[in-house]
Amino acid sequence: MARSERAAAIVEMALVLPLFLALLMGILVYGHYFMLAHSVQQAANDGARAAITGLDAADRRAVATRAVDRSMKAIGGFTPATRSVAVTETNEAVTVAVTYSVPQGSFIRSSFVPSPGNVIRASATFELPVD
Repeated sequence: MARSERAAAIVEMALVLPLFLALLMGILVYGHYFMLAHSVQQAANDGARAAITGLDAADRRAVATRAVDRSMKAIGGFTPATRSVAVTETNEAVTVAVTYSVPQGSFIRSSFVPSPGNVIRASATFELPVD
């Protein structure tokens, strides 16, 4: 009798453990993705906020790029080669768009659980002060 209970426990573990591990990996991968997406959005916000202090278009672009890099420095594996910053402006507003490519060795690129994407895009717009 004890043998059959032990065998049943082993069979149950063999059925449930892969599902549990897939669920756990999914939580970790998507949690990491959402954290990166939030960080990229915050970097775009910081870049746009900093860009409004620039004197001209070239200065705004340089200030925004420095602010984005400073903000994204906290992301593990971040290098300036993994991001691109685009600054566009009209008479009324400055828009900073940030694109971040997740590095090859990142946890998100795990093949065990499909990830939402390897490229994260965010943008932020701030109004220019009226003279």
